[in-house]
Amino acid sequence: MERRRKIRVIIVLGEGGYQFNLGSGDPSRIDVDLYECDGLRDLAMPFVDEGLFGEIPAAIAGYLDYDAIARELRADYSETVIDGARYVYRLA
Repeated sequence: MERRRKIRVIIVLGEGGYQFNLGSGDPSRIDVDLYECDGLRDLAMPFVDEGLFGEIPAAIAGYLDYDAIARELRADYSETVIDGARYVYRLA
């Protein structure tokens, strides 16, 4: 099983408490958003760049409070460390 699929299973079983049969289950059917990054603040930056918070004019983009955005993301996303790597995830 590839590393990313293993990480998904570890998060869903260990963090989410879901039931999963490793012998017959299909990890690709697990609904989890998974990002390998240093934390929610690091996730906030590409989310803003991708337009997930709407159109941000370039003139004010430098004034955004990414720490505040990270606090807002904490309502839906969680963080964990697996095998020395930090992940941010959201279980649906």
